[in-house]
Amino acid sequence: MVTSSEPFVCAETPAYLLVYKPPGLPTAPLTATEEHTLVQWCVKRFPEVGNIKGRKLIEGGLLHRLDTDTNGLVLFARTQEAYDLISAQQEGGLFLKTYRAWCIKREEGGHAAGPGCPPLPFQIDWSCKAPFLVESAFRAYGPGRKAVRPVVVVKKTKEISLDHGKPYRTKILSIQSEPQHESLLVVNAQIARGFRHQIRCHLAWIGMPILGDKLYNPHGTFKEHEKDLLHLQAWAVEFRDPETGESVRYELSSSTETGGMV
Repeated sequence: MVTSSEPFVCAETPAYLLVYKPPGLPTAPLTATEEHTLVQWCVKRFPEVGNIKGRKLIEGGLLHRLDTDTNGLVLFARTQEAYDLISAQQEGGLFLKTYRAWCIKREEGGHAAGPGCPPLPFQIDWSCKAPFLVESAFRAYGPGRKAVRPVVVVKKTKEISLDHGKPYRTKILSIQSEPQHESLLVVNAQIARGFRHQIRCHLAWIGMPILGDKLYNPHGTFKEHEKDLLHLQAWAVEFRDPETGESVRYELSSSTETGGMV
């Protein structure tokens, strides 16, 4: 996984900006005075983003988030009309985000879900055939409720979160063994409306915890890789251009350090 230590603009139109977020940088501030976030970086360079009435006043035109340790593509609206139109696409499940994760291959006959996870309600095809869906509701878990756990339910409660009354879905698009490291898998996964830590938790649940994930894979390391880096990258987004109405797709190239896009 190639990363950059600084944000950069990947694509720009009068309606929106697509920005690369490096690992370790929070996407959005928790308070109005918080600095060193991707939102702040973007608003300093494109002040109109801060004038958008979004989900929170301090988030401006931010359309979706990445976990602090996740790197990759984040979309910002530059006009209120663009924000409203793309937000409606998100509500309709039409704004797709594709992630690439480098995962520890599970041991035969078991999985690395960790405490608090229910048994899998479905069989995983360990011959690496894809695509397939991983579905669950979620609940907060652990000290400080910092992690989440999948829940197999059909009814929402105060402690259980569903996606408009249905389970959250992670679509596993492909699973490939990394050629140079037999103990690693490269997984491409896609979500529409996501929940906090959804991909990280779902992959750990089915036995493919992400390399460098301190919450869901605390003991999983690999000596040839950076131990402190979460190996999860949001590398593609798909949505309808709010000006033209046409479907657009953006992908990070392998040369992320130079701001590459394809």
